[in-house]
Amino acid sequence: MQREMKSVNNIFGDFLVKSGLYDEIEITEDNIFELADLIGGHVKIESYCPKCKESRVFSCEMLSYFWYDESGGKIEEQPLEDEIVFYQRIQNTSQPNSANTSKVPWTWTNESIKNNTRLMVFKFFCAMDNTHHLDYIVLTNENKMKKIGQYPSVADLSLPELKEYRKVMTKEDEREFKRAIGLYASGIGIGSFVYLRRIFERIILTASEKAIKDGKIEKEQFEKARVKERIKMLADYLPTTLVDRPEFYGIVSKGIHELSEDDCIEFFPIMQKFIIMILRQLEKARKDKEDEKNLANAFNKIVSKIQL
Repeated sequence: MQREMKSVNNIFGDFLVKSGLYDEIEITEDNIFELADLIGGHVKIESYCPKCKESRVFSCEMLSYFWYDESGGKIEEQPLEDEIVFYQRIQNTSQPNSANTSKVPWTWTNESIKNNTRLMVFKFFCAMDNTHHLDYIVLTNENKMKKIGQYPSVADLSLPELKEYRKVMTKEDEREFKRAIGLYASGIGIGSFVYLRRIFERIILTASEKAIKDGKIEKEQFEKARVKERIKMLADYLPTTLVDRPEFYGIVSKGIHELSEDDCIEFFPIMQKFIIMILRQLEKARKDKEDEKNLANAFNKIVSKIQL
């Protein structure tokens, strides 16, 4: 029974990495073989490795199931993937009998492996050192899979990246970003949006202080302006990502006041990436300015030495 195995961009691998606790994904006839790939250990994911302290590729260990062979009098082990694939083949080839032409509801698992698939632990190991692990626990009920555990946590895997931007963040920004990620990882979406908005507001405020000091904008005029107008006024002091997408503030504000927890949980990863992109551009601008200053100093020393 040959079939193509999808080890890249696997929908269930992405679900494990990107979803928060208690998020669910539906198992369907269209994605069942991607789940089989994950269970069979054919899926790779990319994630931060806390022990390597670098982004790494992780491979998944194969899941097995055990059954008692009465004729041989011993316990046998078999890849769980094989039983899932075999069961799907049976369902695909089964035809309704003449007495009952109604289609039997599709399921992804059968009675013989129901206990084995109800609670599953996916163990991923680092490509650079197989003693470095990421572990995910899922619970399945009928045709749905729910993520109920993860170690290291979403926050643990996300927070190291913030160290790169400490020179363009306040300590308060860092603390509140950690709180936002922690709340999201715990399934609290609206609360996470509160902290993202605070960080965004401080980025705008910091830029305005520089612009006012440089005499580019008037303080009174700035304070009377709406957020979108403020961003436009500060276009020369803010990263292009922010200037081009001023709707961020409206999204997080609507999340706090109108959207549901589920909506905020769904949108959080994109909102988080947006803030990270802003910080990355701020850090690049800071480094470029520092490099330019260092080069100018070195250049001036050469000029002084040769007395041009």
